[in-house]
Amino acid sequence: MNKKLNTILFAYNFPHRKTNDFINILYRNGHKISLIIASNRIKINSPKSRFDFKKYENKETLQQLVNKYNIPLYIAKHNSVKAQMLIKKYKVNFGIIAGARIIKRNIINSIKYGILNFHPGLLPSIRGLDSILWSIYFNQSIGVTVHLISEKIDSGLLVHQEKIKISSDDDIYSLYEKNYQLQLKLVPISLNLILKKQNFNPFRQDGRYNKKMLYSKQLKIIEIIDEYVKRQSFI
Repeated sequence: MNKKLNTILFAYNFPHRKTNDFINILYRNGHKISLIIASNRIKINSPKSRFDFKKYENKETLQQLVNKYNIPLYIAKHNSVKAQMLIKKYKVNFGIIAGARIIKRNIINSIKYGILNFHPGLLPSIRGLDSILWSIYFNQSIGVTVHLISEKIDSGLLVHQEKIKISSDDDIYSLYEKNYQLQLKLVPISLNLILKKQNFNPFRQDGRYNKKMLYSKQLKIIEIIDEYVKRQSFI
């Protein structure tokens, strides 16, 4: 029997491509959002980046989107008491991450059908941050893992996993964009699986956790990217 989902979208309260695109693609495919909790930006110390993957234009603001689709929007920390109260108030039973930091156990356990995450790497091999860069560094395939999260980072129940197709003329930016577009493609596919399937299997949790890649290692990516593309385009 298909589930009836009352969905919360965990999002960011600042210009964020994934937040905007997830809202639009959900509604284009007939999936409504019952509640959005958007978290403000948190300042974190990160290594200097050699690559600029954020060259995009947000055609609509988050406020314009929630007005367009008539979605209740609240600004709050995702693990706050306020978030717990809102989840209960809106009778949320399913969640999707479109922009969030680590979501804690009490929030996860309060949502009946779980919280869906689209990780831009193939778990369990590529966990953590800068997944595409680390995939290249370790000569691993690039892809997306869709999973219902647990309290452990990048773990839980496997819903779907798919690799991108690499061509001989790809570069670091086209690989990033292919992987991003794959995440969008998998949104309706994964939602249909959630609606139809009753159980999902856990996946291994023994992969190394990767932090933001240091600048020195990012320079190494420039040296090896052509050879990586050449190898992977034949797989």
